[in-house]
Amino acid sequence: MRYIKDLTAEQIEDLTNGYRKGGNHNYRIHCQSILLSNSGLSIPEISKRLEVSQTSLYSWFNRWESEGIEGLKIRKGRGRKRKLDIENEAHRKQVKQSLKKENRNLNQLKSELESSLGFPISKVTLRRFLKSLVTDTNDLESASKPSKMQANTQRS
Repeated sequence: MRYIKDLTAEQIEDLTNGYRKGGNHNYRIHCQSILLSNSGLSIPEISKRLEVSQTSLYSWFNRWESEGIEGLKIRKGRGRKRKLDIENEAHRKQVKQSLKKENRNLNQLKSELESSLGFPISKVTLRRFLKSLVTDTNDLESASKPSKMQANTQRS
């Protein structure tokens, strides 16, 4: 049987705060699992109580032992990556170039981008990207060119 025992008062306080006030549900469950182990519950008992697999618990315990409280936090980069990302300069540039060629027909724009980027794109993904691109561009333009209302208020 594997347990996490002999936690310091500071560690217990950190885990309790993480369990009660943590911003992410998964992080709270991770903290709770360590606290339950410290109180003497076995991995099968914790698994039933928290409704998680024993494999997950072993993984959390390993991360606790190697990294401490930081190992229980959710890491960046999880989940499926976007096909078209507004943060990717190459994607923005390619879409803008394709929009210059074809800006009226979404199907033709989609085909143009699929051939130039080398991967399939759904219409929904393309619409979402175009909407964020327009919003991003409008924000940039409004920031660089103050409106007449803003100009009048600045003069007075």
